Amino acid sequence: MKFNSLGARILLVVISLLILSVGAIGFYSISAGGRGIGAVVNDYEVSLAKGMAHELEADFNRFQGTLHALSGLVTTRFTPQMLNAEVGDVVIRQFGAQNGKFVNDIGVQSRHIRSLFIVFNPELFGTKNVYMVGFKRKNEQDTYLYMDSVGLGPSELIDRSNQAAAWFWTPLDTGKEYWGDLRKSEAGSDEVLYTMPIKLGEQTAAVAGISFDFNFVHETLNEAKFYKTGYAFLLNRALKILHHPVFTFEGPGFREVAGGILAPYADNFLNSNQGRFAYVMGGDEKTMAFRSLSNGYIIGVAATTAESLGAVSAMRRAVYIGIAAVLVITSVLIILFSRSLARPLRAVAERA
Repeated sequence: MKFNSLGARILLVVISLLILSVGAIGFYSISAGGRGIGAVVNDYEVSLAKGMAHELEADFNRFQGTLHALSGLVTTRFTPQMLNAEVGDVVIRQFGAQNGKFVNDIGVQSRHIRSLFIVFNPELFGTKNVYMVGFKRKNEQDTYLYMDSVGLGPSELIDRSNQAAAWFWTPLDTGKEYWGDLRKSEAGSDEVLYTMPIKLGEQTAAVAGISFDFNFVHETLNEAKFYKTGYAFLLNRALKILHHPVFTFEGPGFREVAGGILAPYADNFLNSNQGRFAYVMGGDEKTMAFRSLSNGYIIGVAATTAESLGAVSAMRRAVYIGIAAVLVITSVLIILFSRSLARPLRAVAERA
């Protein structure tokens, strides 16, 4: 077929129109599909962080229930008139003898708890002794043993400059719960100290606390599998790393990791209850979704966009292949059609 023939001209016009129409449809499909997949991925990753947050929250709420039970034990056995050094020694010893088994039974209900205790306020009962009731065990299989000390004296407990006693004086001063940092237990595993003030009227009579094995948190987050290399992590209120597949609590915090490349995004965690943002690390485009827990912890999930949006690339390739196939098939059909159409037209032209 010659280029200046009628069939060639028809073919050229039709193919040009096809390229414009099919290309426009393909571009719109890729654009709309990409936005749709992006929205789905966003919702999936945010809901993933939310789901893991709820899972951890359920266990933390049980710990809170344990402290409320210890608090209730004190508030039902003591009156405001008992909160003084003159009767403290007798009353607290009697309280420990009568309720020690009940405290032990509370601890047995959770396999993660390693110690639970009630430490009475030296500011009310004097600094002669540390008055307390508590039990501890090294691991889940062990029997609880009586605690006779928390490792600090009465004056040390209320020394606001002593960070080792922050678990005690912080609830006294703020009237709120205290979640400690990661520390090593006697068995060598990670554990966290969680305490709560026990109010009796307007005064804080004591502080109830537990320490719990943090390994169940590591296990829960390690089991979270999504995409090929996606992972979950956990931060505390100071954005120190409590769980991460690479970084540790003793290492740099979120603002400092990777030479501070994530520092500009740190405020996202503090200013929003949940969200998702994109960033670049090591030359790879990545996304991070997060959700805050009621105790101030922040759970996050991170993934590369090459994995999370891999469907967009696959869809783009499929559309391009489809466009090429449509053009090839249509071109063949147009060539055949144009030839059949041009033949009678040429005959008419020749007779004229």
